Amino acid sequence: MKTDDTEWLPAWEDPDAPSRPPAAAPAGKPPPPYTRPHRWRRRLLIGGISLFALMVLLVGAGYVYYRWRFSQIHKQNITGLAADSGTMNVLLVGSDSRANVEGNTAFNDKSAPVTGQRSDTMMILHADTKQKKAMILSIPRDLYVPIAGTTSSNRINTAFDSGAQRLVDTIQQDLGVKINHYVQVDFVGFQSIVNSVGGVDIYVPAPARDKLSGLNIKTAGCAHLDGFQALAWARSRHFEELEGGRWQSDPTGDLGRIQRQQDFIRRMLRKALATRNPIKVNNLIGIGIKNVQIDQHMSTSDILHLASKFHSLNADTVDMATLPTAPFTTRIGGLTADVLRLKQPDAQSFIDRVNGVTPPPAPEVTPEAIRVRVLNGTGQTGQAAQVSVALQGPGFSIADRGDANGRFTQTLIRYAPGSLAKAQLLQRYLQSGARLVSDPSLRTVDVALVIGSDYAGVRDNAAPVAPTTTPTTVVGKSTPPTTIPGC
Repeated sequence: MKTDDTEWLPAWEDPDAPSRPPAAAPAGKPPPPYTRPHRWRRRLLIGGISLFALMVLLVGAGYVYYRWRFSQIHKQNITGLAADSGTMNVLLVGSDSRANVEGNTAFNDKSAPVTGQRSDTMMILHADTKQKKAMILSIPRDLYVPIAGTTSSNRINTAFDSGAQRLVDTIQQDLGVKINHYVQVDFVGFQSIVNSVGGVDIYVPAPARDKLSGLNIKTAGCAHLDGFQALAWARSRHFEELEGGRWQSDPTGDLGRIQRQQDFIRRMLRKALATRNPIKVNNLIGIGIKNVQIDQHMSTSDILHLASKFHSLNADTVDMATLPTAPFTTRIGGLTADVLRLKQPDAQSFIDRVNGVTPPPAPEVTPEAIRVRVLNGTGQTGQAAQVSVALQGPGFSIADRGDANGRFTQTLIRYAPGSLAKAQLLQRYLQSGARLVSDPSLRTVDVALVIGSDYAGVRDNAAPVAPTTTPTTVVGKSTPPTTIPGC
């Protein structure tokens, strides 16, 4: 009950008003009209606070659960890792340990078991906070380098024979790549991840196989790969395609395999990022706990940062690159071996990029600095000679000319590693334009122009700069474009 000295409030303003008509108003004030007290505001306030508390409880429980699952991941003690900065480089290693591999005797042959582990795949996952960019840089397993902690050189994947520490030391000391964190995935983990997202669709221009890895794709077009076939695809080193009724081997070797891996990773990344089903997400976490190893310094915030960086990007915009190399022959263990060595200065530009070093401005490219091979893909007699003469007008240096292998409806410009800018300039001089493709097999020229039936002549001056054309394929029958409609 209100006392006389308490300020009088009408029922609709007094939260403590009883559920009855109010007492008579003080003298001199008209009595208010009768009304029931409105309690909906208080109930709404209480309900809102309860809902907020429940949300905090759920979020907190999810974070605690995440931390608990994260603590179960096996960690390796790796020293000498670079301190975290504005960029993060995570060395992702695919171990070819045969332990627990199912479904393929080629991977786990009981009569001739393969013991130990080797690094079958090495990639740098690069996230740049300042530039808001992400990149995956592949390191060829046949790259010939001095092995850290030894007095000899060998293929870089052999550094993993002695464990992750030696591989990390070799990459940091001999390549100069700063490694902030380490992640290792084995065969079983790879298969399980693919299966957990429901498999991955890839494109093949022809039936493909690899008798040693177990790959067997019987028809051209979109192929749906489960975990087993995906592993066989990614690991294939004896890749063959059916052409003209005969099986043809992939001439690009390990570099072609890297391109297939990158194409597959882009597709799997696109599918994994689209996963919203909490059951599938939890399944992915469980797979990571069983089959993934990380360095002891990697924290939950590091993983969340890396995941958010890649999740915020369209999978098709994540740059995929391979350290530029050149083949050469050496002797390893008294035997002749075909290996790769870094091609400089092209390789250093990629190393600088993942290390966060701002590259100097590139010098302006001129036609005089471009060596062109002209190939006739139309079948018309004398076409290569005519185009060569036309290209000499703006100043292009014609290295040689000849016939292309087959007929082409669209003009192509194949370019050597590090010659993308030169290919783009040549493209701007063609009336009909051209499709750009990367060709690591080019050695003595910068670009190879394959004339198609759409060729319409050479401009006197280069066309205005168009949006950057990103190559989608590497020359070689084994490497399809990375973006195929409907696949």
